[in-house]
Amino acid sequence: MVQRSAGKVAVVTGAAGGIGSAIVRRLAEDGFRVVASDLREGSATEVAQEVGGIFQAADVTVEEQVAALVERAVKDCGRIDAIINNAAQAGALGPITDITADDWKRTIDVVLNSCFYGVKHAARAMIEAGTGGAILMTTSISGQRAVGGHPYIAAKHGLTGLIRAAANDLAQYHIRVNGVAPGYTLTPMTEKMFGGEEAARKVLSSRAPLGMVIEGRDIAEAFGYLASDAARAVTGQNIIVDAGFMEAQSRSISFQRDPDYLDHTR
Repeated sequence: MVQRSAGKVAVVTGAAGGIGSAIVRRLAEDGFRVVASDLREGSATEVAQEVGGIFQAADVTVEEQVAALVERAVKDCGRIDAIINNAAQAGALGPITDITADDWKRTIDVVLNSCFYGVKHAARAMIEAGTGGAILMTTSISGQRAVGGHPYIAAKHGLTGLIRAAANDLAQYHIRVNGVAPGYTLTPMTEKMFGGEEAARKVLSSRAPLGMVIEGRDIAEAFGYLASDAARAVTGQNIIVDAGFMEAQSRSISFQRDPDYLDHTR
């Protein structure tokens, strides 16, 4: 395989998760030296060592720690060409009348504010270096439709706005800002949610018009493209990787008039 990003450096947050670890591996295959970060030190250290990268623990809800993560990449690797703001959590579920202010704030901190910190400090480093770069975020189909808990949906919708605003602001520095929106993806979290891998595969494939199970590597492929020079003309975009789920839902809502069916799809 030709390493189209050989010699470049990328930072990946949430690197211990199913999607995060797949992103680390995919970028390494493309030639990036990866600085992997997560609060789960064991798993993130393993994937960093696997690809010859660097691990640094960071709480992405603390701006100073995100700044230190970017500084580590520049200090130890000489530069930063891409950052993938991937850290997230499902957040509080249930009726909005039952969600506490603390749970709401925590989800916004992890999902949205962390990305603001990543954009801010990676952009500063890229502007100082004068080399441009790619700032990427893991969004979600929850940023397109009300799928999930209230604070998670709000945060993911906020990310789509952040992508557009930052893309417009940073284009003058040749910094591209984009997102990847995963659909229902097989990860340790979804396996736990549906009672094991086999059960999760059945549920996830049933929700995909393509009849397939989306895995971490499918999401990572989109990030590999956006992080590379192959996407040099792409900015302000949010690529949906959902095996057709969103389009199928849109058609169902548009053309299906049975009230019970509509209640089921919601």
